[in-house]
Amino acid sequence: MKGLAEIRHAWAESRRGGRPAVLATVVRIAGSAYRRPGARMVFPAAGEPVGFVSAGCLESDLAERAAWVLRSGEATSVVYDMRSPDDIVWGSGLGCSGEVRVLLERLDPAAPPFHLDFLAGCEEARSPGVLAICFETQGDAPVGPGDYLTLAGDGTLRASWGDPHRCAPLVAAARETLEAASSSSRTLLLDGARVDALFEYVTPPLALLVFGAGSDARPLVRLAAGLGWRTRVLDPRTAYARPERFPEAAAVEVIDVEALDVTRLAIDSRTAALVMTHHFLRDRALLQRLLPTSLRYIGLLGPRQRTEKLLEQLAAEGHPVDASAARRLFGPAGLDVGSETPEEIALSVLAEIQAVLQGRGGGFLRERRAPLHDWEA
Repeated sequence: MKGLAEIRHAWAESRRGGRPAVLATVVRIAGSAYRRPGARMVFPAAGEPVGFVSAGCLESDLAERAAWVLRSGEATSVVYDMRSPDDIVWGSGLGCSGEVRVLLERLDPAAPPFHLDFLAGCEEARSPGVLAICFETQGDAPVGPGDYLTLAGDGTLRASWGDPHRCAPLVAAARETLEAASSSSRTLLLDGARVDALFEYVTPPLALLVFGAGSDARPLVRLAAGLGWRTRVLDPRTAYARPERFPEAAAVEVIDVEALDVTRLAIDSRTAALVMTHHFLRDRALLQRLLPTSLRYIGLLGPRQRTEKLLEQLAAEGHPVDASAARRLFGPAGLDVGSETPEEIALSVLAEIQAVLQGRGGGFLRERRAPLHDWEA
């Protein structure tokens, strides 16, 4: 979601100046591609583009096409087929072996699109949703490229064409997407016409609870913010838990570890926790409260022997850790990448959190035989 914030900022600047912009969205891929559907960038009428939809190989051509969309006002989609072994079209030997379709739509300052605000709203509310974007039609369809429908987690529908239910198949597909919690590009029939649309399942950004406000937490919070994660730093020491020490954190809080109310942590499926107080008794109290929660990742800094001793003491005090909780506890936290400095340790830990929450093993990609992205084309 970090990229979305930058795109919305660029669009807001353009709108304040009364200038239009063009939004580019990856709406379909086939084969291998650098970015997944839902990747976006914006081309302001004045100023530099923001965001990226490829590794840099498509952006120059998109900029030229965006200029046409700015003049015409017509949304259009363009296909980049890089599956040719000779790469005749691009002549740059990209070797991506994939096809990418990108929708270009003009953003009018007099009639700003609702769907960018919808994406931001899902992020702020930490609620899932579905954004359906039509990118190609054949026949006399009731919608056209650039038309969109949104479905919030509470069931609220909104469409660019007015009444969402005028296009019942789109509504049904959006509800299926929300239930499946998975994005896809689909072809539907509306009044006998073919409509291709991206059904993007919108997830909130990852939330990271960092227990411990020591100096080694600062590079970790900075790196997490660079990834677009929402980070809360919690520590019982008022001298350490200060917002000015963690300007990138969403919140910095002084807590009483022994009286910590985990219900106030707003834990959901996109929340991870890292215990790094470097204080044995505080770590023990925190693990006692965190392990029974639904957290999918609980990281603990320190050597393996320390983790084992903490668990032994919890068991001796009547708080044994069951197999389910043990699988969610990662101590020592981090991937084995030879980390030594606080910055390297931060990289190791955040990479492990990403792998766990994405259901990956964190190994070498060259040894992975399955597709890098599980995308339903």
